[in-house]
Amino acid sequence: MQLNWNFLGLVIWIMIIVAILAVVLNIRQRHLKMIVVQKKHRSLPNSVLDIGEVGIILIAIGIMFYLTFLNKVSVKDTQRVYLNYDVKPLVMQTKNDQGFYVQAKESPSKNVMQYYTYWVKGAKFTVPGNNASISDGHQPISLNAKNYPWPQAEKYDKKYQYAYVMTMVARYKNNVINGLGLHAGNVATDYSLIRVPSSTFVNIIHSEAR
Repeated sequence: MQLNWNFLGLVIWIMIIVAILAVVLNIRQRHLKMIVVQKKHRSLPNSVLDIGEVGIILIAIGIMFYLTFLNKVSVKDTQRVYLNYDVKPLVMQTKNDQGFYVQAKESPSKNVMQYYTYWVKGAKFTVPGNNASISDGHQPISLNAKNYPWPQAEKYDKKYQYAYVMTMVARYKNNVINGLGLHAGNVATDYSLIRVPSSTFVNIIHSEAR
């Protein structure tokens, strides 16, 4: 059974919470002792120790917060992610005797798509516009999708008659750095490349501007 490195990040977060409680109790205890024994409300050694303890806790929180919430990863970073591809042929739909493979909802600001809806055998999928794009030209990879690594798509053009969806899923590898951020095994990002023979096979729904 493979070890899931997310336990390491979970343990460290628990240790940080325990350390915060310990520091609060330690500071309170020292200050009470100083007031009772030394009859002082402040002392330089105590203040330095307070700053040191709080500083260490803040640094630990900052590092873990960055690793957990802010440490974005590139899909081309093979040390941290691995890629899976799934290719499915599209199923044509009809509306008013017009056939289409994908439905695209346009946002009030023109040329920006809110989402795409497409059909495959036995299923219907809707994906947000920033995680998908349509390719209807000679090149199977659309301009927006070129930021991601893709396998050779020409063979799918021939196999599926230019009507398919290729979905790329980038998943975090199960290693120490990903585990520290509680990401090991989770999906980092995904992207759907929707291939159609031409733009006439796209049914665009226009949104009204408010």
